[in-house]
Amino acid sequence: LMIDPQLQGIKWIKKRHLKVVDVVVAEDEEGNPTETRQETRDMKVVQQTQDKYLNFLEIAMSQGEAIMIENLGESIDAVMEPVMSKAIIRRGRAMMIKLGDKEVEYDENFKLYLQTKLSNPHYKPEIAAQTTLMNFMITIEGLEEQLLTLVVAKERPDLGEQKTQLIEEQNGFRIKLKELEDGLLFSLSNSQGD
Repeated sequence: LMIDPQLQGIKWIKKRHLKVVDVVVAEDEEGNPTETRQETRDMKVVQQTQDKYLNFLEIAMSQGEAIMIENLGESIDAVMEPVMSKAIIRRGRAMMIKLGDKEVEYDENFKLYLQTKLSNPHYKPEIAAQTTLMNFMITIEGLEEQLLTLVVAKERPDLGEQKTQLIEEQNGFRIKLKELEDGLLFSLSNSQGD
């Protein structure tokens, strides 16, 4: 669930899910491709107010694609409840989810993004528990950081690259520190004797 009044989050998510696919243009007599071309495909973006948005959701769910439902209001359609709670029903090897009055095949690669332009939405506690909240609201500090990054990239690209490298190193060190702490705690909890 994205709180995204400035629509920065939508741009970021769409960029993450941009796909380049090969499309067959021509085939020989046996059905083998002789000519292909590459196309870019965006993720599907729908609105709850749109006619038949559940059909798009059903297709994305069964094909394991990402879909975004944008511009949510204060309430989310009750039909979405089984999808958000991942109420998966097993039918043999197939996984199904009840969507409205029918069961739809569920692919594990399916991703659902919900986006609202409301800066301070009030959803039911169950919604908050079932979703990961991403707040893309811009703060003054965040805006200053973005502008400074743009100026540094323009004026001194070497400093911008150095900053990026240092941030990546710092994140790597944090991960390593966490791994070492976990290993130390595991060793201490499994030690025997005095």
